Amino acid sequence: MDLTIPTGEGTVAITTVTVDDSGTSLNCEGDIEEYGKVFVTLHLTASDAEREAGELEGNARTITDDGTMIAATLAGSWRRDKQQLKVFFVDNCSNGDQNFVTWDIDIANKSAAIKFYSTF
Repeated sequence: MDLTIPTGEGTVAITTVTVDDSGTSLNCEGDIEEYGKVFVTLHLTASDAEREAGELEGNARTITDDGTMIAATLAGSWRRDKQQLKVFFVDNCSNGDQNFVTWDIDIANKSAAIKFYSTF
């Protein structure tokens, strides 16, 4: 796997943010190369008191251009610097794809730039 050249890219908008005692959940939607329209929920749990790093879990659904739905589970970690989050996770897709995924999230602007790297 060459992590210098992404397999695909895209952007998503953060449509809602939910904060509770267990962490923060982000609901997102946008367009990603090869996967079409994507809908993602990430749940972030802090591992430190300052809430500058932690773990994440999530789920995604995509609708490809031909109407195929793909489901995925997500697991990884994150790090925060002020309003910027860097998210790293692997996904396990119902079509057999497995990707290493990075998100550069701007919390204040409720947007994320996404890159993914296919494991094959």
